[in-house]
Amino acid sequence: MAELGAISSYALAVQEMQMSLVKQQIEMQQQVIETLLDPDRSVPSSSTVGTNVDISL
Repeated sequence: MAELGAISSYALAVQEMQMSLVKQQIEMQQQVIETLLDPDRSVPSSSTVGTNVDISL
């Protein structure tokens, strides 16, 4: 029975780590979206060139 407890604890630890990684990825994606949509970082558009975005962090 002790093995079941150890396996369950390990599985829970792995799942928590995976959830933490997913959360970090979501937060990074949100930061990228906020950066790209920030009007203060946009460069005025040109009739001959596409819109540029300053993404220096």
